[in-house]
Amino acid sequence: MTQFPAIHPIFLAVLLLLGFTAFPAHQELEEGLIAHYTFNHCDARDDTGNGSDGALYGEPGCACGVEDDAIWLDGVDDFIEFPGRVNRCFNTTDFTVSFYFKPAKYSVFQQSLLAKRAECDTYNMLDLQLDLTRREVNTAVYESPEVYFKDISPELPATDWMHYALVRRGTHAYTYINGQPRREGRRCSGVDIDNEAVLSFANSPCTSSGRSVRFKGALDELRVYDRALSDTEILALYNLYPVELAEKDCVSQIIDLPGERGAFALCLGADGSKLAGLF
Repeated sequence: MTQFPAIHPIFLAVLLLLGFTAFPAHQELEEGLIAHYTFNHCDARDDTGNGSDGALYGEPGCACGVEDDAIWLDGVDDFIEFPGRVNRCFNTTDFTVSFYFKPAKYSVFQQSLLAKRAECDTYNMLDLQLDLTRREVNTAVYESPEVYFKDISPELPATDWMHYALVRRGTHAYTYINGQPRREGRRCSGVDIDNEAVLSFANSPCTSSGRSVRFKGALDELRVYDRALSDTEILALYNLYPVELAEKDCVSQIIDLPGERGAFALCLGADGSKLAGLF
């Protein structure tokens, strides 16, 4: 019988301690979570119960997501608005936004992602736009043309499922892709982005001016926190649903429909119990 050397109790205790503290517990990732949109019911309900249920416009459908279902936007007239308490997070205080997205078209124009912006100018606004020409998420966080977080737009390593996070901590802003820090900006006076616009996805006011277009593709697991998550917490959040495992429990079949503006997809769960269409 093979004999293994005994493990010193102190060494074992250290290993156990590291195992429990290396990454935040799941419940810690719920701290400060103001709104959470899983899209698992093919709608935009706020799963925290905090009263920031989203409203769908156009005819969004369902897609296979990083965890169960995602919401599918057609890039034409589909978009989402998020009224309620979630809008109070965007002023001068700390916040974190986190979501997964999968683009389904190339455009020379930037595609509108998450925005809280009243006008297509650079006053008191947050606007995230997908720029596939530059392969980055253009991240605009402005108080005025002179006061903003500079150079925080992260590059994208691919154009499949991506996880994006933006953290504002005091006078600093940080962006992440797939759990990894990418860009950091600092403004010593801080940046006030407070405005009366409703938080939205694929509905930046710049789509009306022709300077950008609506996003076409899938959106999943949108979270908004009223605090700044740490690097470790962002990585732990990403590790809940790493992009390599996206759609593993979902089977999609795309069928082109002549004369239609898009495609139809059958999304079945691993047990074959779910069926949804992409439009």
